[in-house]
Amino acid sequence: MGMKTYQGAALLSIAPAEFGAPPSAFMERGLDIHLQGHELKATAKNMIGIKANTEIQSVHVHDGTIIVPGALEPNIGIDLHMLQSPRTTYARLPCDEPDVKCSHGAAWGVRSKAPPYAATRHTVSKVNIRAGWLGVQLVGHGNTIRNSVIEVDSRNAIALFGSGGTLENNTIIVHGEGAASPNDGAITLWDGDGTVIRHNRFIFKAWFRDAPPAIRLIDSSNVKLEGNTFEGYSQIVQQSGRSSFSNK
Repeated sequence: MGMKTYQGAALLSIAPAEFGAPPSAFMERGLDIHLQGHELKATAKNMIGIKANTEIQSVHVHDGTIIVPGALEPNIGIDLHMLQSPRTTYARLPCDEPDVKCSHGAAWGVRSKAPPYAATRHTVSKVNIRAGWLGVQLVGHGNTIRNSVIEVDSRNAIALFGSGGTLENNTIIVHGEGAASPNDGAITLWDGDGTVIRHNRFIFKAWFRDAPPAIRLIDSSNVKLEGNTFEGYSQIVQQSGRSSFSNK
């Protein structure tokens, strides 16, 4: 691991171990990143803690601390995908825009060139993350975040793109700095059908600022909420598109 100290760089980058190896071969192997109680800490603002620079499945990041201060979009604690910006790639756009694909009579759609989600099955567990812009961003089906503390200065702590995710037993702390945007949420799900969000503690910790929704659902149906607690939030769930949820 090379320690880089400039904006947009990652403290730890995931890349194929064998030069010239086909991405599909590396993708199927998986990777265990055991931080062993150590701390990854950026010395410059707007860095990334752990970043995937190749296609890979089943990355497990666990048992450690990641600290990456900042305020701009590249600033993320754990960022596992190869897209320049998932929010731009999968942004909901009017159906009459060029290259926009809509279905089932939906009023909004995504660009037809947006790549399909892979079954990535990443796991983040027992990690303390302190970030400026975003704590964790995962793209793909079947990803899990559990038993972690994720604290951000911004209005967005976790962004999950893809279905079948699990978020459980986490403490999610949002300070609410920066201007509000349409997709703000302590947790934001994009296309997150069947995601389970259970036994998490949501904390909004800010003076004289309005909290975003604790959970924002964008075209995410059959989302299951169970046993979560909310402190400082006036709106628990904000839905758009074909989203639906149940709450126990």
